[in-house]
Amino acid sequence: MITTAAAAVLLLGVAAPAQARAETYKYPGTSISWQANGEILTVKDTRRDGRFIYPMGQFKGSNEYLTPHCSTRGRTSRRCDYSVAEGRKIIFWVYSVKDSDMRKIGEFTVTA
Repeated sequence: MITTAAAAVLLLGVAAPAQARAETYKYPGTSISWQANGEILTVKDTRRDGRFIYPMGQFKGSNEYLTPHCSTRGRTSRRCDYSVAEGRKIIFWVYSVKDSDMRKIGEFTVTA
């Protein structure tokens, strides 16, 4: 059986674009995924502990933050669709927040 990508190479002599995979990051109480194709951040709170999961993104090498912040709590998920220029790097700091208690639980860098 021939795949669609293989057929494109045979018929057109060019490779079909690769599907972008989501990168997933797991920290205590959360699972966060980033999909560069479409700049989609999905935040899942995995604990019913009254804490917000608050990922804060900043463009690497600048003072510009990614907004809106994509926070969630109470075993729910939130999907945020951003519009970011291709190739820009974003640093995310992940916080667990309840009242005035803000704890950094992780950090990761992605490329749009």
